Amino acid sequence: MNSLNSAELLDLYQRMLRIRRIEEAIAERYVEQQMRCPTHLCIGEEAIAVGVCAHLTNSDKVFSNHRGHGHYLAKGGSLVGLIAELYGFAEGCCGGRGGSMHLSDLSAGFIASTPIVGGTVPVAAGYAWGEQRRNSKNVVVIFFGDGCFEEGVLHETMNFAVLKQLPLVMVCENNQYSVMTPLYERQPARDIYPIAAAHGLQAVSGDGNKVEQVYALAENAIAAARNGAGPQFLELHTHRWPEHCGPNEDDELGYRFPGELLAWKQRCPLLHTGRTLAEAGVAAEALLDIEQRIGAEIAEAFARALAGQPPELADMERHLYV
Repeated sequence: MNSLNSAELLDLYQRMLRIRRIEEAIAERYVEQQMRCPTHLCIGEEAIAVGVCAHLTNSDKVFSNHRGHGHYLAKGGSLVGLIAELYGFAEGCCGGRGGSMHLSDLSAGFIASTPIVGGTVPVAAGYAWGEQRRNSKNVVVIFFGDGCFEEGVLHETMNFAVLKQLPLVMVCENNQYSVMTPLYERQPARDIYPIAAAHGLQAVSGDGNKVEQVYALAENAIAAARNGAGPQFLELHTHRWPEHCGPNEDDELGYRFPGELLAWKQRCPLLHTGRTLAEAGVAAEALLDIEQRIGAEIAEAFARALAGQPPELADMERHLYV
């Protein structure tokens, strides 16, 4: 794996911390009942979005799922646009029509997210096929969870992607749960990535909570897809801290093993990277400065977003197609 210097790792740390603090701010304000869309937070999973998207150009494309805030922000989506979208304002990235689970920002190369499990997977492959037919060097990345691996369309898409040798990078965020059902109750006792390899993809597995490992695996996969080596598959192990849908933690419901959530918190991507930076001699003051700048950015973004307006009634029939 290619090693990162301190400056590069500090940049990845800053990107992860930004996503973490934005998600925490959303959770804090969600209880005010002004965001009326269901919201799936990615707290605990930030390293995957950051480590993968760090290698993408603006012209590369990303597709996502219901838990897509981190992917959207890591790809360069507008923070004000995201917040305004959660509030249903016209200034949102989808004009206030989509909410948390329907994000799109074509200017950032973030094409679409959707709550339908597996819904964006074949669309991402179709987009990658289009890029290939245009002879571009662009790569398409599709993020999905371990629950999506149980959808037939995912396996159909892998078959097609290998058949056409598409510039597609498939990123499975294996957070061990589909809503509240653990992986071992849904799938046989085996890793996911060898199944992708059996379809013919180049497939690897890694620790999704170590951003430097994600960064290295993604670097190789994205370069391979860009250079014509066909579709790539990354299985990255992680864990979401909050409830499946909503701003709270729900460990008291008992669907996790006792101590499981705490064990994953001890493997926090930010804690791991922070320790690595400290060992490399990065001063605590530098991290504090990053924290303060992110806090100021988030406060300003909420202020700007909340100054927005709901969509006009006259625009209700816009963007509808027959």
